[in-house]
Amino acid sequence: MPLVFFYTLVVLLGILSMGFQLLASRLLNPFFGSSLIVWAWLISTFLAAFSLGSIIGGWISNAPPRQRQRAQWIVGAIAVGSLGFTAFFGRAMLGQIEIAFAEITTGLLVACLALFFLPVTTLSSFGPQCVQYLASRGTPPGQASGLIYGVSTLGNIAGVMLTAFVLIPHLPVSTLLYLWLGVALVNLTALILLLRSSPTNSAP
Repeated sequence: MPLVFFYTLVVLLGILSMGFQLLASRLLNPFFGSSLIVWAWLISTFLAAFSLGSIIGGWISNAPPRQRQRAQWIVGAIAVGSLGFTAFFGRAMLGQIEIAFAEITTGLLVACLALFFLPVTTLSSFGPQCVQYLASRGTPPGQASGLIYGVSTLGNIAGVMLTAFVLIPHLPVSTLLYLWLGVALVNLTALILLLRSSPTNSAP
């Protein structure tokens, strides 16, 4: 049962990450449209965030126990806080960015970095930590990595399909952003508490 709960949290993490990309596209649309340029900047921002998040997560996984626990709570708080900022102030900020930057490329860069980069970076930092959690329980590192990223990718697919075909057609983007914020708060709190039970986290 603990592993079932753990994998459920990993799936939700994947849903939060990729579903957020579709929400981001809908948030940008009234200000920048939905052209190829918009999607190129959006996808690049998310890939850069995935990359940096994985590096940060790897560092946290190998930090001393007390430092690791502190970093997990800090990163989790930043994830929830930045999602909250996007949910509550995203439209207002995009309006200001649209006025301030006449050139669409610059405006998109600023918008993507301001609203999407930090949430995705912090969410993706938990991937390597989940790998460490499995490895600390006796799963070979290569197998642990394959399981986590395989399960997380299933969550990514579910996030794309659920958001595109169920959520966006029936709910306003603002409501969905609040939903993402609430799910992230619950999911990350549960995941951090579970990661604390890792033998590597319990060491003095």
